[in-house]
Amino acid sequence: MDSEFVFLPSQVLILRCHQHADALTAASAVKQHKSVVVDTEEMDAAAAQRLLDFVAGAVDAIDGNAERLGENSFLFTPHQVQVSRMDSAVE
Repeated sequence: MDSEFVFLPSQVLILRCHQHADALTAASAVKQHKSVVVDTEEMDAAAAQRLLDFVAGAVDAIDGNAERLGENSFLFTPHQVQVSRMDSAVE
């Protein structure tokens, strides 16, 4: 039995968001099998939350993944990307 593998190119988009319209850019990129780092540092808290809610909902609808990287940074990936987190030991 032969199995076929589909190669999907690895791409990461780093998106520094300034307006709610950037949510569509992020969601569309994940739909196109790209991983997206969203930085909401330049946005006020309420607008950033709305943007993140939109992107997270869109990514969830296509069985993607979301991971918080920092206070204002988030990683959204398509379902075929596995994300692992490893915290380094503090000496």
